[in-house]
Amino acid sequence: MDAEVATIFRHAGGAMSTTISSLDNTGPNVASILGTEGRVEIASTWYSPTSFRHIDKNDRVIEEYSSSVAGRGMQYEAAEMERLVTAGKLSGEIMPANETVSIMQSLDTIRAQIGLRYPNE
Repeated sequence: MDAEVATIFRHAGGAMSTTISSLDNTGPNVASILGTEGRVEIASTWYSPTSFRHIDKNDRVIEEYSSSVAGRGMQYEAAEMERLVTAGKLSGEIMPANETVSIMQSLDTIRAQIGLRYPNE
């Protein structure tokens, strides 16, 4: 049931965002952030980005950034967790716990709207 999902979010100030995900089809696996003055295109794989392009509203590339990341890029999350545990903190400044909870609530709302229930629920 959740093999393909499309979402539309409304944010403060009237901003909107959309997502499309599919387990059954292969797509470009990129992300784009669109604004009134242009866009930012984040290259594949968007959740472990190594490059992005800033493109103006006339389709000109303003800036291009590229780097390499060893592994899958998750070492940064592990290093942040180590820092928090060592400091005796329960939540970080970069990704506070309330932001994680908010994301999980959004995912729960999506699951409810598409009728997805896991076996243990």
